[in-house]
Amino acid sequence: MRINQQVMEVVIFGAVGLTASLTHFAVAVALIELAKIPISCANIVAFISAVPVSYFGHAFLTFSARHYGRESDVTRQSAGRFVVLAIAGFVLNQTIIVWFTEHLGYPHRAVLAFTILGVAGFLFLASKLWAFRGKRHPL
Repeated sequence: MRINQQVMEVVIFGAVGLTASLTHFAVAVALIELAKIPISCANIVAFISAVPVSYFGHAFLTFSARHYGRESDVTRQSAGRFVVLAIAGFVLNQTIIVWFTEHLGYPHRAVLAFTILGVAGFLFLASKLWAFRGKRHPL
């Protein structure tokens, strides 16, 4: 993969991730502030709401079958692996959010924003190297 393609992959990952993160953030804030749902519950619903945005965006745009040698953009293998990563990302996300907001008293908006961005870096690498990996594995 040429450097331009690598840069574009990171840019597209960022755009898809930003879209999913904004979905997560908006749903969480709405549930917390409008529906008065506790952050630990609101974050679960928000995370689940963002997963399809993230998976389909990455499957079709960031890590497309054309570049990764999969038979199609959406496969049972990539979906299964992505679900494993999503669950791992969620556990990490939820642990950090609950700890910093409920136990340490930090404001939920800042904690949500920083946690979502931090977990995104882990998910990029794991998605690239494992979830969407096909016959060709461009680095």
